[in-house]
Amino acid sequence: MKKRFISFTIAFVLLMSLLAFPAFAQKDANPLISASNRHWAQDYVDDLASRSNIDAIFRNKSLNAPITVEDFQNLVRLVIDETYDGAPDSTLREAIVYECARIWAEKTGNNLDEMVFIQVVFYSDMDQADAKYVQGIYAAYTQEIARGRGNDIFDPKAQTTYGELATLISRTVQAIEKASVQAPQPIVAGRFETRATYAVKADKVVFDFELMSHYTEPRDITFSSGQQFELTITDESGKEVYRYSDGRFFTMALILKTINPGESLKWQDEWDMTDKDGNRLTSGNYKAVITILAYPDEGGEKLDESQFTATIDFSL
Repeated sequence: MKKRFISFTIAFVLLMSLLAFPAFAQKDANPLISASNRHWAQDYVDDLASRSNIDAIFRNKSLNAPITVEDFQNLVRLVIDETYDGAPDSTLREAIVYECARIWAEKTGNNLDEMVFIQVVFYSDMDQADAKYVQGIYAAYTQEIARGRGNDIFDPKAQTTYGELATLISRTVQAIEKASVQAPQPIVAGRFETRATYAVKADKVVFDFELMSHYTEPRDITFSSGQQFELTITDESGKEVYRYSDGRFFTMALILKTINPGESLKWQDEWDMTDKDGNRLTSGNYKAVITILAYPDEGGEKLDESQFTATIDFSL
């Protein structure tokens, strides 16, 4: 069901000025405006313009005007995929955000339907969204493609504006680029590699990681104690909220292990999503750093520490 945007009133403008996140905020403006009256979405328009010629889509359009499906398709083709042949079901925000999340998943090798999210209500009005869009809306939230109007409001049945379109497509591109940067680097022969993945499962985050050998001969490595790895998690401010070794005791005996070519040693750890004070964390961006506490046994060879470290950025 489509809703007409109500006319802007003083109360509405005041409400919009309090929004915590600008992805869906709205203000009266023209895309070709002076710096003194700059639309909140202009930076996103400028970002897209630096990537491609989007003049045909945005020139003479109010950033507060509702978009067309055709303009959505054309913008995706211009800045994300020139072969794009999909289309959102409508221009309602729930459908547009879902399609952006679907495009992100396709470009980053993720299966949108299989993604798992913590059972947290990101928006207070999610009961108004069509069930088929909910998974995409949650994915868009965790990937920072869309975070709603603020004040826990998503407004799924409202029409998407050109300002919102610019924001969503720009942030979709950024999310795709971020995933590309985090993708595994090409394997280099004659070295170790630490690989790590994570999964959010109900009330915990599960980390699986391994030390892979790319040597052509078996290699021996030594652990100086029973602790074979360290895993730390920090929040957006850099504050440490979890450390694997806290409160644990390990044997002090040396441990020798052999890794054959193409094989790996594997470990797993779980975080219950509480900080060091026992407070449960239900949202935010976090960084996990995994370090394998091993050194090669033969000849005391010193290796690049990056071979024994992996970093994961994730969101709750």
